[in-house]
Amino acid sequence: MKKFIHFKIPKIHAKSAKIGINSKAPSTWESGFSRVISGLLSSIVLLVMLLLFMAITIFPGSTEGSYEPGAPATVTTESAEPAKTVSSGDYPLTVEDDLGNDVFLKSKPVRIASGTLMTDEILLSLVDHKRLIAVTKLSEDPGISNVAGEVAGIPNKITLNVELIISISPDIVFLASWSDASKVKQLRDAGLAVFQLKSPLTIDEVEASIKKIARVVGEREKGDQIVSWMEGKLDAVHKRIASIPETNRLKVMDYGTWGSSFGAGSSWDDIVKHAGLINAVASLKADQWGNVPISKEKLVEIDPDILILPAWVWGDPTGADKFFKKIVTDPSLATVKAVKNSRVYRIPEKYKASTSQYIVYAVEELAKLAYPDKFVKK
Repeated sequence: MKKFIHFKIPKIHAKSAKIGINSKAPSTWESGFSRVISGLLSSIVLLVMLLLFMAITIFPGSTEGSYEPGAPATVTTESAEPAKTVSSGDYPLTVEDDLGNDVFLKSKPVRIASGTLMTDEILLSLVDHKRLIAVTKLSEDPGISNVAGEVAGIPNKITLNVELIISISPDIVFLASWSDASKVKQLRDAGLAVFQLKSPLTIDEVEASIKKIARVVGEREKGDQIVSWMEGKLDAVHKRIASIPETNRLKVMDYGTWGSSFGAGSSWDDIVKHAGLINAVASLKADQWGNVPISKEKLVEIDPDILILPAWVWGDPTGADKFFKKIVTDPSLATVKAVKNSRVYRIPEKYKASTSQYIVYAVEELAKLAYPDKFVKK
């Protein structure tokens, strides 16, 4: 609790006296009056100084990049106009991207273009939004994007359109490792700094990507804050489920509209581990992206305790609802424990498919669905 400083304004006593207009020297009354005025002015100055001190102490101004626990760090401070350059001791800077390319930055990037949903979400929590001159079109879709409500003021919603990206003159462009190599070359040939990132497949890799991006844009401290927030969310889940014996951990499986599940080596597999469950298809052979083809017959054979279905389907606003109904009403799946016990669920796709800091919400959601008794508020 802040202590308030109290002081007394001196009481002023003045004796009345007649004054002659043509007096050559100050009368006793004049001298007393001067002292009164002087005292009043001193008191007023002291009072103003005290009020200013209290205003600064009680109502501190927000600092750019301040972090409020409980949600991913989002910078809300905005300058009227971003500076032409931002001074920083880290620049000039040469950094290596995930494909081994050296990316040179003469100064701290002010005009930033994001070409992946992952970097959209991370950058919106790292930098003043006015430094972002482009984000992906996908960022506007609330079904898959965690920042749909934050991108309205960003001037450009892009795909990998070379001409458009060159025309907006970004200081740096963030793209995926799998972005069209010929278009990436065109951007570099035009003199643009392009930083490519691989899709993280574990939460540790997500955190490493956040720190890497934070370094590139000159916001290391904010990057560390986001990672600390993530670790705090995970620790809270881990404490809740710590008492569940390994033998009592539930078996979960996700199942997509294309008839496959995510196995070992996928980000989903890491979500499952952190949530205290067992990935029902972890032992099955997966492709390079962690996908395991699963027929309905195989699904019956695996017989998971919990089944997670898509909450969003690309290009089909009603696709998730239709698929859910199809699965829970399919007679051939009626004997599957998850179906029989009404434990078929959906987790918001913007969490489940996230490769940014928001992935920790998928861990939290899955753990709550699997072990609701562990999350009852006492």
